Amino acid sequence: MRKRARRARGRRAPAATVLVVNMIPKSLSGEEHQDSEPTIAVNPSDPSQIAGSAFTPDPGGGPRAPIYVSTDGGRTWRLNSIVPGNDPGSGTNDITLHFGGTSNVLYAGILRPTSSDDTRLNVLRATDYTAPAPMTVLLDRSSGGIDQPYVRATTVASGPDKGKDRVYVGDNYSTLASGRTATIDQSLDAAARRPVFKSVRIESRATPGQDGPPVRPAVHADGTVYAVFHAWRTFNDRTGAGVADIVVVRDDHGGTGVAPLTDLIDVADGKVGVRVVQGAKFNFDGFLGLQRTGGDVSLAVDPTDSDRVYLAYNDDQGPIYMLHLLRSTDRGRTWSSDLRTHQNALNPAVAVNSNGTVGLLYQRLTGTGAAERWVTTLETQNQHGGPWHSLVLATTPASTPAKEFDPYLGDYDYLTAVGKDFYGVFSANNTPRKSNFPHGVTFQRNANFATGTLLDVDNVTPVKPSIDPFFFKVTSP
Repeated sequence: MRKRARRARGRRAPAATVLVVNMIPKSLSGEEHQDSEPTIAVNPSDPSQIAGSAFTPDPGGGPRAPIYVSTDGGRTWRLNSIVPGNDPGSGTNDITLHFGGTSNVLYAGILRPTSSDDTRLNVLRATDYTAPAPMTVLLDRSSGGIDQPYVRATTVASGPDKGKDRVYVGDNYSTLASGRTATIDQSLDAAARRPVFKSVRIESRATPGQDGPPVRPAVHADGTVYAVFHAWRTFNDRTGAGVADIVVVRDDHGGTGVAPLTDLIDVADGKVGVRVVQGAKFNFDGFLGLQRTGGDVSLAVDPTDSDRVYLAYNDDQGPIYMLHLLRSTDRGRTWSSDLRTHQNALNPAVAVNSNGTVGLLYQRLTGTGAAERWVTTLETQNQHGGPWHSLVLATTPASTPAKEFDPYLGDYDYLTAVGKDFYGVFSANNTPRKSNFPHGVTFQRNANFATGTLLDVDNVTPVKPSIDPFFFKVTSP
């Protein structure tokens, strides 16, 4: 007897595993700070080791600001006050973190709060980010006019510099007389006892007095270094409105040459830096909900192919604040049309995993009036194209709590990849409701999800909603 062939049943691909964690420790359950503008750093040598930062003051009012510390892959967090300087309202001013490639060393770029200068740049180092010893100051620039230090680090894998940590800090050095203020401060041996830093001006064109705050480096293991910046062409100080080019520069040798970051030339005008977008409008007096707008940029290079690089940016299109994602496959010389666009979305962060899958994190304002919400989403697409997959990590109230200072959520959130997995962080309203976190959430701080109420250390007294940092990890199947 002929057997009837069984009909093949379709099988769904295994779903990704999503972990979302409110990073505020249980011991700080009573805090109501605006813990905005977060970043994380994942140790590529040991992804269970993760450091985080936000505008979080030292809970004891001491002389040093804290970082967040996890040694279990982000499931639990504690504070470690090791960052020089402490503002009682925000801890540090701007701060970003990054681990060296294989050195286990944590680096930080901060604006160190002082009584006379809130734009004092420090580049810091910790050989053990879990220890109580203060971070070592590697660079201290107190001449003012510096904004948004954004640190990237890598360990050289081969050649005469094998084992050395290279650190690249993008910042806007706005007091430069030339007005060409987009800068990369780099050290080619940052783990040395006394590392040397070199300031590289990466703007080659005229500005109205300065470039925009964001300068974002991205580093590949083969020594390729990219950077993107908001190159201002006009700016009205009275209205906050202006026009910028989105410019990408590149260095093919890790910044070791005489003229670093000059390997990418715009064929249209023969100057350093490709103008990926020209005439992008921005407005620093604009708002989406309680969050100020401005110029957002993010850049990521594919770890499997340094020719492939992704760029996200925003532009102001009247009543719409538009987010764009583009790609280059020829080392930044030419760029695709929009791969993704999202209206009224900001804080883009881009990363690429070891399979070449690109991830785009962003926060989008939806609804109107009291029903406005910030929807935080991670989208991914594999290297060969195909459909985009979307994960809504949080959908939280946008009109509460009241704003304490700008930026409300932060001028950036953060996304990175180690192996196949994506790691990230964002800040949002911390009301404990399951519906606010579609893929689940863990709160360390005391919370009653049945009533949607935060609770103090006694686990009884109600606490007002505030802005907290939320860590997440998306594990690929």
